[in-house]
Amino acid sequence: MADIFQEIEEDLKRERVEVLWKKYGNWVIGAAVAIVLATAGIKGWGSYQQSVQSEKSETFAAAFELSEAGKTDEAQTKLESLSSEDDGYGTLARFEQARMLSDKGDTSAAVKIWDDIAKSDPPIQKLKDVASLLAAMHLVEDGDITDVKQRLASLSVAGAPFRFSALELQALVALREGDNAAARAFFQQLADDTEAPNGIRGRAVQILESLAE
Repeated sequence: MADIFQEIEEDLKRERVEVLWKKYGNWVIGAAVAIVLATAGIKGWGSYQQSVQSEKSETFAAAFELSEAGKTDEAQTKLESLSSEDDGYGTLARFEQARMLSDKGDTSAAVKIWDDIAKSDPPIQKLKDVASLLAAMHLVEDGDITDVKQRLASLSVAGAPFRFSALELQALVALREGDNAAARAFFQQLADDTEAPNGIRGRAVQILESLAE
């Protein structure tokens, strides 16, 4: 079961980047994509760093490079100088702080930052949904079940930008609880929905087959 969680988490991260880029491809989302790519372990910062020239972009780039080099304390210091504001770089700095904390295994601190972003007023409101999804994703495997269900319920409503990812996570929560019937219902919903991303639909079909064995 742990392998399923890991595979789906990795694919969710890649698909989240694709959705963001297709729908909100301006300069702030360009930077947001860099953060989410970093979360997924993909290198993509160099080209963006060359395209934006400002003091904040340089500070953020320096923090990112320090983080990549494993100098997390120095990176956090630089990020602190940006993270107090709800502008583009302040929001992105908080995303990077949360990523670093998550990588260190401090999920509760990372979730607190993502929750703060979700309650803030970033320049692009969909970043709030990204933060909410990241928080829920990192709680699915061992967070409080009731809390996770509440988080995912608000993300899976009709019209929500990451509805299909949230439905998939709801299915994983059901599997975690041992409720295979509920999990099958969620996966079947995804498999039948032609608007769901191909990756999510494909996984749903595969897992439905495994649950039928």
